[in-house]
Amino acid sequence: MEVYYGLLLAVLSCIFIGISFIIKKISLKRLGFKGHTRAGAGGYGYLKDWLWWLGILSMGIGEGLNFGAYALAPASLVTPLGALSVLVTAVLASKILHERLNLLGKIGCTLCILGSTVIVLHAPKDEDPDTIYGLAERLKSSGDFVLLFFTSVSYLSSDY
Repeated sequence: MEVYYGLLLAVLSCIFIGISFIIKKISLKRLGFKGHTRAGAGGYGYLKDWLWWLGILSMGIGEGLNFGAYALAPASLVTPLGALSVLVTAVLASKILHERLNLLGKIGCTLCILGSTVIVLHAPKDEDPDTIYGLAERLKSSGDFVLLFFTSVSYLSSDY
């Protein structure tokens, strides 16, 4: 039953995060109409706007819900649902901000819904490891440790 609560939190998280982008965009557009310097040009008027902070609060709530979802449901279920926040933002931008979604955007939104649904329906039913030793055993048995090792070595040996 916890898994369903986790999925619910993940979906609510997507809604709050998607709404936060719309609120912040409305705030920035409103400030632009008032003649404030744009943020990209060095302006910081948005920091004084209550609506922008409401968008930040909404994003914080969404991220908190997402954190709770990871505690209740496996990451293989919660992570794909994060893509739905893009869908929520696209739909709300179309309805509230009157932005037009072209054909490729609509196809992308449809694929996002289908992909998330398929992953959630066919996610593995593995139990989470209870101890750090159980996690280490899983890493050794699955081959993920080898991938992690080679990725780390290649990153550390690069010229960054």
